[in-house]
Order: sequence, then structure tokens, then C-alpha cells
Amino acid sequence: MSRYLLHHQSIQQLISQHVNFVSVVITAMQGSAPQEPGAKMLVTAASIDSPFEGTIGGGKLERFAIAHAKKLLHAGDTNCTETLSLNLQSDIGMTCGGVVQVFFEVYRHDQWNIAVFGAGHVAQALIPLLLTLSCQVHCIDNRADWINKLPQHPALHVINNNDLQAVIQQLPENCYIVSVTQGHCEDVKIIEHIVADRTPPYIGIIGSDSKATLLKKELQAVGVPRAITDRIQCPIGLPFGQDIPAEIAISIAAQLIQFRDAHQ
Repeated sequence: MSRYLLHHQSIQQLISQHVNFVSVVITAMQGSAPQEPGAKMLVTAASIDSPFEGTIGGGKLERFAIAHAKKLLHAGDTNCTETLSLNLQSDIGMTCGGVVQVFFEVYRHDQWNIAVFGAGHVAQALIPLLLTLSCQVHCIDNRADWINKLPQHPALHVINNNDLQAVIQQLPENCYIVSVTQGHCEDVKIIEHIVADRTPPYIGIIGSDSKATLLKKELQAVGVPRAITDRIQCPIGLPFGQDIPAEIAISIAAQLIQFRDAHQ
């Protein structure tokens, strides 16, 4: 099967899964370069050190192009194209002396973005369920052992980072916020940082009624307006099912869908 057919099939797969992506193609070159014109790759938000598919030669050029493609994905809410002319030596820091022209084409869908803080037992049940829906899931946790248990999926963007400000900058503005962390102290820090940057359409936090009272009181004490704390769904999820991860996950997913449909 030709690489062009594979590329086309992967594009159709990403479109059918409602995954945003960027097609990156080398369209021209002068001098020495890692790949010939026509080399292409696909980049999603989940791409870190390697593309979703294909290659434009690896190394510094490819890492630069992946980083630039991800910036384009996060920069706006419309499809766009961009062509960069890059001197491999002065712009990229390569020893090659060539110049390449790289074409970026952004494919973006109307996105339902859900950020899940925590990758523990509830998240392990919730995230695979969410990935069956037409949404993009962002999971944030600094525990590699839990992160590694999550499924690999083009609609799942894993963020392993302790820096909340850096994490929030990676999240789309319209993200629903779901916090299923280990305790309310973490929840307070997460929500405090998020609402300092934006007003999420939905905030849900796992817990009990007593936790909700304490949590909202602590958030108001650090300056979070009551207009925001009153909107927090805690306990998160619709009131049905047993207190086990699988049924908690179903109740959370149901509430997310209910809220989405009521606010479209």
C-alpha cells in the first residue's frame, strides 16, 4: 500500500473521529535537506516528539514543524493554511545549509473539549467512555504509572506536568473542567488557577455535599467569585448508580452530555 493511500486513510480516520490535526508538507527545497519535496506528516494535539503519521525527515526540522503545527491548532477556531520558508542553518540550527518551504494546513472541527484532572481509578473508567463520544479529551496528571494505563487514542491528549499555569495554557478556551483528583486541596489550586485565566463553561469536581461546602468556601477565600463557585457541580455526575468507578464514570459522562445539550 502506498504512503499516499495510507496518508489519505489516516486523514479520513481523524476526520471521522472529530480529531483536529495539521497536515505538514515539504513543498520545495534548495540545497541540502533531510527530505525531498512531497514528504508529509500529520500532527495532532497529542503529538509530542513524533507525528501521528509520516515524517518530514526527523530531527530538528521535524520537531520544529510539530511544535509550530501544535501552535496553529491552539491559535484559533478556524481552518487555515500557512507556508514557512526556513533556512535550516539559521532558523532551525541544523548543520545542513539548505532552505525548505513547509506548508501547514489546519483541519479543525467544532470541538467539544473536556479536561480531566487526575488519572486515577475514576479517570481510568471515565476517559475510555468519553473517547467513544465526539470530543477531545485532555488528561492532566503527574503520575507516570497512572498516565501509562490510559489508552492511546488520537483524541486523547495527555499532559504530565506539575506547572498549572503551563498546563492551562495548553487547554482550549472552551474546555469543560472535570476534577477527579486525590483531594480537595488539589481541586482548590486547580480551580483557582483556571478561573484566573478563563471562565470555563462547566466545572465538575468529585466529592460529597460536605466537600462541596468546604471547597466553595476555600475558593471564595482565595478570591474566586461566588458567581463561579455557585456553578460548580460537586458532587459531579447525575444522582444515580453505586459508588464504584464504572458507575461514577457513567454518571459523569451523562451529566456532561446533559449540560452540553442544554447549552448548545
